[in-house]
Amino acid sequence: MESNKNQAPLPKLSSCIYLVNLRRINFALLIFIGVVFSVQAQSVSKPDFIWDESQSYKIIDKVRFTNGDFIQVAEGKVTDQVVKEECEYKRLEVRSGSSGSLLYIPGACDSLVHIQAAYPDAKNAKMAIVSTNCGGTICNNWSDHFVVFLGDTGVRVVRVGTSFTGPKNKITKYEFSFDGPRLSRSTVTNFYDGSENSLGDLIPSTRVFIRQGQYIDRKFDKKYFKYVGEHPDDVLGDSEVRANIVAKLKPERFRAFRAAMSGPGSSFIVNGRFLVMNACMKSNCPYEFGAVVVDGFTGALHIMRFNPDENLMDYVSSRPFDPDLDATWLDEIDTQQKYRLSIENGRFKASKNQKK
Repeated sequence: MESNKNQAPLPKLSSCIYLVNLRRINFALLIFIGVVFSVQAQSVSKPDFIWDESQSYKIIDKVRFTNGDFIQVAEGKVTDQVVKEECEYKRLEVRSGSSGSLLYIPGACDSLVHIQAAYPDAKNAKMAIVSTNCGGTICNNWSDHFVVFLGDTGVRVVRVGTSFTGPKNKITKYEFSFDGPRLSRSTVTNFYDGSENSLGDLIPSTRVFIRQGQYIDRKFDKKYFKYVGEHPDDVLGDSEVRANIVAKLKPERFRAFRAAMSGPGSSFIVNGRFLVMNACMKSNCPYEFGAVVVDGFTGALHIMRFNPDENLMDYVSSRPFDPDLDATWLDEIDTQQKYRLSIENGRFKASKNQKK
């Protein structure tokens, strides 16, 4: 019988063994990679500590952190510094672990101030959860919530926001992950900040902890992330962010706003949405000062400046004021205790506080 000359020659046995082994190696490598990614995914998704409002209500007197400093609730008049009136009822204090002296009062103040949770425990904590409430029937369905953690400079207190009591079986849940003693990731779900749909139902939001040590709503535009924790002039110097404001002003008026905030300043997030930036005038602080507010959802911009001795108050906004929406950040404007801010008939108003 003649052989088929067109038939391809059979591969050598050694080549077959090589191909089989290569396929086994590739298959094993794929399995190994899959296992690695699976382990990584599990480690990322699983938080170190979960707390929700269904747990039994606790009130902790004092929480000491891993650096030795501690937080506690205090009440009564504060004599060595100027604080908001509600801080003379009850307040959270951050104190030195070595001397017990007051480090600062973070602004978690009201008729009721409760430390509700600490992880891993109240004697060697990495974080704590604090809530404040006015204590009356008018505010029995909402509270302000704070998370206390270790930052670069020691114990830090950050406000998550104001949360209302949500629908049954949709409780607010806090999740925390740590890198050693430091908070690395945190998410707050089913956080009801008072937003409603057209039928009056509360809409849940999600708050996320970012590297600047603040909690933002997931709808916060990422292009404004870089300004969180920065000086207000960073926003005033951005031609894109300031465009709608500059279009309404003469250059000399805009420069006056910038000059009022040319000195020391700070910024933080209010209720997950608003970036509030306060600063005073270089070489004239605290006699002239101002603020910038950025709506992290829409990019709307508000700027204002004050000089109480000259009875000067100036402001401009890229959109009309909304009494319900913008009232959430009014109390966070640093007026050096000189003004009480409000929105009346769609207009921004600053009333001078009476001297005591």
